[in-house]
Amino acid sequence: MFYKNLKTSALATSALFVAAVFTASNAAAETLTLNQYVLPKHVVVKDGTMPLIEEIKEATDGDLDIKLFTGGTPLSAQATLGGLQAGAVDAGMVILTYHPAEFPVVQYLNDLAPPTDDTLVVAGAFNEYLMTKCQRCQDEFQEAGVVFTGSYTAAPLLLVNREVYRTPEDLVGKRVRIPGGDYNSRWADYFKLSPINVGGSEVYEMMNRGAVDITLNPAAILQTHSLADVAKSVITMPVAMHRVSSPYVFSADSWAKLTDEQRRAFLDSTAVAMMRITAAYLKDSETALEEAAGRDIEVIEPGDELKAVMSEFLEQDLETIYKIAREQYKIEDPEAIRDDFIALIEKWKGIAEETGRDAEKMGQRLRENAYADLDAASYGMASE
Repeated sequence: MFYKNLKTSALATSALFVAAVFTASNAAAETLTLNQYVLPKHVVVKDGTMPLIEEIKEATDGDLDIKLFTGGTPLSAQATLGGLQAGAVDAGMVILTYHPAEFPVVQYLNDLAPPTDDTLVVAGAFNEYLMTKCQRCQDEFQEAGVVFTGSYTAAPLLLVNREVYRTPEDLVGKRVRIPGGDYNSRWADYFKLSPINVGGSEVYEMMNRGAVDITLNPAAILQTHSLADVAKSVITMPVAMHRVSSPYVFSADSWAKLTDEQRRAFLDSTAVAMMRITAAYLKDSETALEEAAGRDIEVIEPGDELKAVMSEFLEQDLETIYKIAREQYKIEDPEAIRDDFIALIEKWKGIAEETGRDAEKMGQRLRENAYADLDAASYGMASE
């Protein structure tokens, strides 16, 4: 197994911080350290991690506990992968597309536009594909020295606007904040927008003073970042669907130290947690849109012109995605990977219908379809 040599002084400091906190705590049970850079009120923590911690305690009869760090202490979003590789924490939340060199197939899969706006369907298909059908993905995780246990799918990225925009012509020349990524940049260029890559925490101030006209985000940002105070419209045209936030990526060394029973408990709980987080994220965005009218924010369904331009972009961009996959990511069969992924999406459309899109039931189906057959004694373990 190859490990990246990322033991910088900053990561060493993080490791010392975690060690100090752990030493000061009551460590009667074996305790894992988990870093999640989001705040405690975020759906990842309140809807995913807190229930998971209790389930793990119960499943292991109290022998395994989790010490949770939030809010970017000790590790930021960008630093978490390096922190895992350096042993600063046992597990952490990794945005996989922050590291395309390490996880090129995951990057490619995230760039593909799914033929549905249902985030629960996409979450099911994406996790089943990575866990059961993508050996190269697993090889990439192993080479990076980490273990993948699942990702959630965020609510679709919509256009949250400082003014009221309706047509493609209205968007031309507007300054749009995009959350990074080549796909988002290409989309902005196709719509003749001027992309600005800034952090989510800066959006309110920049939109308030007119430095940003549009931000590409789930609608929940109206509440989570108070954009309801400065936005005047939302165009409900899904531009992208982020599905690569992985809340429980393990250091391979820490994963190997768990017993088979502990690994089994973690995999079983994680399957349901992915669907809980996905559903909660979607609910928050739907609630934000419902409450927008009371804040004099116009919620605008995309018209035929916008839909047509979006369809044109997706059609021509697919060839660009294939080209990048072959030339940059060295993926020999991007079309076959896409076909397999789309087939799983069709499968999960059926599961969503059967379960009534209930998060708990879909989580159980994800466990049955993608996690139950994983061998806890071998999954994520280094090859001999």
